Amino acid sequence: MSATRLLFAAALGVLAGLAGPGAARADYPDRPVRVVLGFPAGSGADILCRWFTAKAGEAGGVTFIVDNKPGAAGNLSVEQVAKAKPDGYTILFGGAAGIAASPYIYKNLPFDASKDLQPVASVAELVFALSVSTNSPVQSVSDLNALLKGKGGKATYGWAVTSSLASAVLYLKDIGLKDVVQVTYKTTPAATSDAAAGQVDFTFADAMYALGQEKAGKVRILATTGSRRPSAVPDRPTMMEAGASSVFVAPWWAVFTPTGTPDPVVEKLEKWFAAAVAMPATREFLLSQGADALPGDAAFVRKRLEEDSRRWKEVTTLAKLEPL
Repeated sequence: MSATRLLFAAALGVLAGLAGPGAARADYPDRPVRVVLGFPAGSGADILCRWFTAKAGEAGGVTFIVDNKPGAAGNLSVEQVAKAKPDGYTILFGGAAGIAASPYIYKNLPFDASKDLQPVASVAELVFALSVSTNSPVQSVSDLNALLKGKGGKATYGWAVTSSLASAVLYLKDIGLKDVVQVTYKTTPAATSDAAAGQVDFTFADAMYALGQEKAGKVRILATTGSRRPSAVPDRPTMMEAGASSVFVAPWWAVFTPTGTPDPVVEKLEKWFAAAVAMPATREFLLSQGADALPGDAAFVRKRLEEDSRRWKEVTTLAKLEPL
């Protein structure tokens, strides 16, 4: 081969390299990014997702399109992202605590989140609120303790989502009650409605929803489930402050990509969502929603998922739950 032809071939090789995967990553994204969410439009999760994707879009000059895919307690959305092409154009905005809980709640899952998902960043934490009817004589956690112990096997609680169940199970363990009747609901509004009507003695609802119901005069919030008092409910104790030392249940939200997504893409996404979390407007928005910012990188997300997984193993054992 002549020197001229060798030079021409080398030039073609360089051009091919520029057009290859590395270049695509450098130009990422060159089209809108799909954000899969396992909750319906208009839900609290949807409100959070749309806020963070809009702000991350502002930070990176990116168009994020939310794709609501509710079903199977969020597992449908996790499956879709776990099996998606790992190119950064399909990402998950997920309830991380639910992802950690799923292996203990459901059997034969079509994915292994610990292997199939790549953590990107955490964004927010939304605690749960111990709620009773405004018609109840109960004014504090100690009042509720006494009521439940007095009722014995006739005491009841309602739950609809895994974090609500975990809160209730750990609370009852701490006060030494094993025979309280558990009533399962399909939705948090249904469980809270029955608590407001006095059909069940208490429920744990996410603070965003519980605050709205309290403002409407339907329920009374006694305590919250985080390690500290949330900014939106500073005048109520945490469950730990109220004597239930095991009750640290703080559902949190994070962004994930399919495993195998190139590092430069993950780094860009992490940078944009971290910028969204840090915005003053975001902190004001979260306060209005009963939530708090939870900035964290991929390593933080992995560590927190491991902690949640251990807690869920304990919860399902205490609740004697058999995987569905």
